[in-house]
Amino acid sequence: MPFYQQDIKEIFKELNSTEKGLSSLEAKKRLQHYGLNTLKSGKKISLFQLFFHQIHDPLVYVLLFAGLVSFWIGNIIDGVIILVVILFNASFGMFQEYKAEKAIQLLQKLRQYTSRVLRDGKDVLVDSDTLVPGDVLILEEGDKVPADCRIFSVVDCEIDEASLTGESKAVKKTIEILKKDKLILGDQKNMLFAGTMLVRGKAKALVVATAMQTELGKIAKALDTIQEEQTPLQKKLKEIGKVLTFMVLGICVIIFGIGIYEGFPVLEMFLLAVSLAVAAIPEGLPAVVIITLALGLRRMLKKKALIRQLKSVETLGSVSVICSDKTGTLTKNEMTVTHLYSSFQEYTVTGSGYSPKGDILLRGKRTEKDVRSLLSIATTCNNATLEIGDPTERALQVLASKGKVVALDRVSEIPFSSDAKFMSVTDANGIVYMKGALEVVLAKCSFLEIDGKRRKITAEDKKLILQKNKDFSSKALRVLAFAYGKKELCFVGLAGMMDPPRSEVKEAIALCTKAGIRSIMITGDHELTACAVAKQVGILGNSLSGSVLDTLSDTELRKVVRHVSIYARVNSLHKSRILKALQANGEIVAMTGDGVNDAPALKQANVGVAMNMKGTDVSKDVSDLILLDDNFATIVAAVEEGRTIYANIRKFVQFLISANLGEVALVFVALLLGLPLPLLPLQLLWVNLVTDSFPALALGVDPAEKGIMQKKPRNSQESFFHRMGFFFFFSTLLSVAVTLILFAWYLQYGDLGKARTVSLTALILFELFLVFACRSEERSVFSLSSNWYLYGAVFLSLALQLVLIYSPIGVYFSLVPLTLYDWLLIVPFAASGFVFFEVKKFLSK
Repeated sequence: MPFYQQDIKEIFKELNSTEKGLSSLEAKKRLQHYGLNTLKSGKKISLFQLFFHQIHDPLVYVLLFAGLVSFWIGNIIDGVIILVVILFNASFGMFQEYKAEKAIQLLQKLRQYTSRVLRDGKDVLVDSDTLVPGDVLILEEGDKVPADCRIFSVVDCEIDEASLTGESKAVKKTIEILKKDKLILGDQKNMLFAGTMLVRGKAKALVVATAMQTELGKIAKALDTIQEEQTPLQKKLKEIGKVLTFMVLGICVIIFGIGIYEGFPVLEMFLLAVSLAVAAIPEGLPAVVIITLALGLRRMLKKKALIRQLKSVETLGSVSVICSDKTGTLTKNEMTVTHLYSSFQEYTVTGSGYSPKGDILLRGKRTEKDVRSLLSIATTCNNATLEIGDPTERALQVLASKGKVVALDRVSEIPFSSDAKFMSVTDANGIVYMKGALEVVLAKCSFLEIDGKRRKITAEDKKLILQKNKDFSSKALRVLAFAYGKKELCFVGLAGMMDPPRSEVKEAIALCTKAGIRSIMITGDHELTACAVAKQVGILGNSLSGSVLDTLSDTELRKVVRHVSIYARVNSLHKSRILKALQANGEIVAMTGDGVNDAPALKQANVGVAMNMKGTDVSKDVSDLILLDDNFATIVAAVEEGRTIYANIRKFVQFLISANLGEVALVFVALLLGLPLPLLPLQLLWVNLVTDSFPALALGVDPAEKGIMQKKPRNSQESFFHRMGFFFFFSTLLSVAVTLILFAWYLQYGDLGKARTVSLTALILFELFLVFACRSEERSVFSLSSNWYLYGAVFLSLALQLVLIYSPIGVYFSLVPLTLYDWLLIVPFAASGFVFFEVKKFLSK
């Protein structure tokens, strides 16, 4: 019989569980039996498949054909070397794709959720993948359902099941037994299914199936896999790669034709054209981009920022506005009630944090009697405990503990929402207990409690209460109001909570200002509280309340957002309007959010930022970036890393293309001038191996340049190749000039082997010097931080060249040993490109 048709008591008995949940020991045993609560991933790609993928390329097939032809005509050495080159290129490509695949797997592994369950009768948080049948789940608004469950307690619970059933409307849930047979999933209203979202209310439910036994597992719809979607930059580089490929192939065909016309052997020219194409086409660009992004992702993770989408790394570098929540992001989210106001008297509360130690004082004397009504509402209208729950509600539970007041029994609840700005519960006698924003609660009150007695509230009373609220707010206190009653509510008092700013936020905001990034605070708190906290953290500018924002048209708001840095008393709809207005002004916006209602704004933002600690699963699912520590400074660190990654990708693309252009131009110009080939096919392949691999990868991990956060954000419409044209032109010109001058100089002595050895060495050294020039567009390499990966890569490339020249292997590449005189001539010529760009940087200053 399906679970939805059974009585919940029978299901508890069947699963050998109770409403208090399982014991930790029993849960551990069941985990060994049932396994982890995860969906099986798709078939993994083997290393052999990755290797074959590298060989499965038209150019490689042509090169392989050339190698086989070499064997056929008896040129065994050339054939062997060509095969070795193919194997090396394929192995290196396999390594690149393997690293990229690992990066994607890392993202998937890190996207783990926690669930609130009852274990040993206690309310605890556990990893969702450790859930087992028989566990009792506690779910609240914004939580993702981690397993299939039968509900046994609900409060106004609605579930978004669109991901499973396709139904866009949220489904109201019940605890009633359903008698109908063969109900579709969408009609099983006493069940919760893995992968769906709780968008309203709360529920308690018994886990009945996990992992592949869930409905989600049965249909093998892996909702939480990360798609290996190409980033915008990868797509752009892929298109550029295609253009370069056709251009290089065209030039290679022309070179082949000129060579044949000038009498060069057909096989030699065919092999030269193919080798040149293999060497000059930057086929490794997309893989290097992924590796660079992945390495950046790891660095961000160490800084407590989890990137969910690789494309977001690129966008981060051009962020011009950061819209941040106040509580928990700019502040510590360590709420402590420090002031109370009741019966027109102000009380102070001692103690700090979530420790129940402390007293309630009136004019320095301990008292709890006069504020018992307020404390009773604070603990009854509350879903937290001292150990777990929302920080504000935990602070109220601590307050109640200090006054030794316990919660009353309740029968129903209207959950808090950021739009309604209040929460209320009802007891068995029909008495409503409410807490929320003062303007909302006060508007619902007809009576006022003074010294335990009720009377009609007057306009003068409200004036005094509002003034005290202003006083509390101006001290950066977060204020909540409390009331109770049946048909007409009675106002009881106020509680002021302190949430100190994070110590590192002020410095982070100052860094944003230097980087040309606006910092904007968006909060549901009172305007005075928001302005006081903003002043403490260094956010300067005008403020605007949600009520005023409602009076503005979209056109008016576009003008206003240019000057406002503090938004108070705003809801999720306001957030979306502010975001759209900023984007309409051309801003690239990173926006934080933590609730269900924030999801549309997070999705709309250029970079949606979710909170890990206080964020709902819904907000995390639509975000691009998750702050593992909920800290504003982490966003700034992520932006800096985004800028660095983008700059590094530009560096290695600039290096690869300029080096490859130099190689193609060298052969082309030599043939046009009627010179012998300055490099043989195998030598061209060697250049590709030595310079296009390790140095390019090392540029991808170049440290951030000093002052990278003192530049304005990158214009998102700016061409990726902005200001590279000058570099491409002069690096190619100098590369061809240097190599051909040395080639011609040695050629006049009649030693073609020596001339080609010098040409090859000069070209490789030129490119190894050039890689340092690519480290910065503006700063001298001597003022940059050390990049030991690059030093190692250059040393390795140089060592390989020396081994080739001075070992017997060199003979197979038609090379001869070089003398000290040769090196003394080659090095200054090879360094000319590096010197030219260093001088250009100096003069540009």
